[in-house]
Amino acid sequence: MKMIFRLLIALTIVVALSNTSCQPKDYSADINALRASRDSLAAALKVTNANLQSTNNTLASLTTSITTLQAQLAVISGQITTLNTQLTATNSTVAGQTTTIASIQSLIKTIQDQITTLNSQQTTTSNAVNGLSTTVTSIQTQLASILSQVATLNSQQTNTNTSLADIYSKLSLSNSQLSSLSLQFGLLLTQLGLVLDVDGNFYHTVTIGTQVWMVENLKTTKFRNGDPIPYWTKTTLRGYCWYNDDANYKSTYGAIYNYYTTMDNRSICPSGWHIPNDAEWTTLINFLGGENVAGGKVKESGTAHWASPNTGATNETGFTGLPGGARDCSVAYINIGTYGTWNSSTPVVGGWISGYYVQSANAKFQRGFGFDCNGGYVRCIKD
Repeated sequence: MKMIFRLLIALTIVVALSNTSCQPKDYSADINALRASRDSLAAALKVTNANLQSTNNTLASLTTSITTLQAQLAVISGQITTLNTQLTATNSTVAGQTTTIASIQSLIKTIQDQITTLNSQQTTTSNAVNGLSTTVTSIQTQLASILSQVATLNSQQTNTNTSLADIYSKLSLSNSQLSSLSLQFGLLLTQLGLVLDVDGNFYHTVTIGTQVWMVENLKTTKFRNGDPIPYWTKTTLRGYCWYNDDANYKSTYGAIYNYYTTMDNRSICPSGWHIPNDAEWTTLINFLGGENVAGGKVKESGTAHWASPNTGATNETGFTGLPGGARDCSVAYINIGTYGTWNSSTPVVGGWISGYYVQSANAKFQRGFGFDCNGGYVRCIKD
């Protein structure tokens, strides 16, 4: 019904309009102008929307860039803080290095002074060696003269029946000359820091603290009075031996001596020297900082003789301890290359003897105990 009513109203309006006498106005030009304005505004609005979208995109990009820059700025600030810390540390390091350089320069100066002193000592030593050579030549000449005198005396005894008392008197004069020469030779050896044993072996010496030690292990096969030391076998009580019964070890490691030879009253060290006791070994160890570090300071450095790792070995004392091993009660030779062992002259306590040893595995210098059938090396110490 509503639809019919609306149609009737519309029809009435059309009829009314058809009966009017007025002519309708032509609005087409205005409409076209409005349409053109509308289209122009629509195009402008479209451009504006596009520009607005671009602006929004640019703003979003700028926002992202600002956020990124803020993050980068925070990182840079952190880096600046770190650089400032590092700069402070560097300044401290430079100051320390400056001090270290000054210390090194002072040390270099000290070393240069020591080199100058050593060069001077070398010159003195060379002069002393030249003097020794001259003395030895003189001794040889005088010995030749004495031998000639003895030959002459023997000839006189045969040919003229010269009395033995007269010959002895003349020979005594020669012995006096030999004693004087021997004294001079001994003084010269002392100046050179050398010691000569009864067997003709030379040893260097080194001062450590208040003690003077031989630098090499003892090699003699005779007691101080000239009596021969028996070669150590299963059937001998006293004796010496070479490691593995091989005399080729003598020059490097010296001889191995058992307890009874070490304690013999005839002594195996040269005159003016003796085998150290426990107290003297302890004095050495304590002077070098105690048993945990003293071994490294007396061991020969490197692995020319010592097995690796030869821990802590510096030989800063000049003692030059070598890994000669030892001989045990089963007559087995053991531990060459890994252990250096030395006898003590302290008497047996409770059936045990003491000795001292160092080893490749650590820097210790320790006291050890064993039976009197064991054997080790001997380092003599000055009286």
